[in-house]
Amino acid sequence: MASSQQSHFADPHKLSKVDYSGRVGHTCNICGLELTGIAGYRCQACDFDVHEVCADHFTETVSLFAHPWHHLKLSRIPPTSSDSATRWCCDMCMEPFPPGSFAYRCVGCMFDVHPLCTMVPQTIRSPLHPEHDLNMVPSAGRCRVCRENLPIWQYVCGGSCLFRVHISCVTGEEPSGAEQGSAGQGNSSSPQPEPQTQQGTTTADQTTSGSQSIVVKRSRTTRVAKFLLKRAFFMAIDATTGGLGSPLIEILAQALG
Repeated sequence: MASSQQSHFADPHKLSKVDYSGRVGHTCNICGLELTGIAGYRCQACDFDVHEVCADHFTETVSLFAHPWHHLKLSRIPPTSSDSATRWCCDMCMEPFPPGSFAYRCVGCMFDVHPLCTMVPQTIRSPLHPEHDLNMVPSAGRCRVCRENLPIWQYVCGGSCLFRVHISCVTGEEPSGAEQGSAGQGNSSSPQPEPQTQQGTTTADQTTSGSQSIVVKRSRTTRVAKFLLKRAFFMAIDATTGGLGSPLIEILAQALG
């Protein structure tokens, strides 16, 4: 996008190109990261902001391995009141959507996923398990690194090793500071023996516990972006997109400082 005004499917009005240098308090409505010091587009009437790169990268519809039956459309999550029983969560990372934020959605199947989560590669090589590729699949079990219960989507060995790991643990890098969970959780980057899953534990229980094990005291978008910036993710994204994802990765690095 090069002109001073552009149309975008996510907003009914023309967007004006803005240099966000010196501006604070603006976040991209699509990726959720700050725009300070980064070029973007804005609709004043709708209070809609978007990185220039996000406007180019995130298309109106996508195909995703996690939901191969239908295309997903980028649209707003319906706003809900604070006391509403409805809580919209990403079906990949299990983290909630802020009311009115954007998601890739299959409304018929009630499948919703954060835009940044669509960039998580389906297959990756991890230094923790270099013998085989790890594939993103829905399953149950415990992480071989932090030994906590896993959410629905996790990386699992494509061979017969039964090696499975959190998205947040797969690169083998020690989490730092606020990225760590509660004391005693996820504090080792070395694979540990996988304990037996307790009898009678339901998938829902494992999902809840697993999502808590990777929840950290910072915004979801910041956490996912940090994962994408790690070398193993970056290389997989670059290979999958033929280099088209590189500009967005560079913006994530700039936004995170």
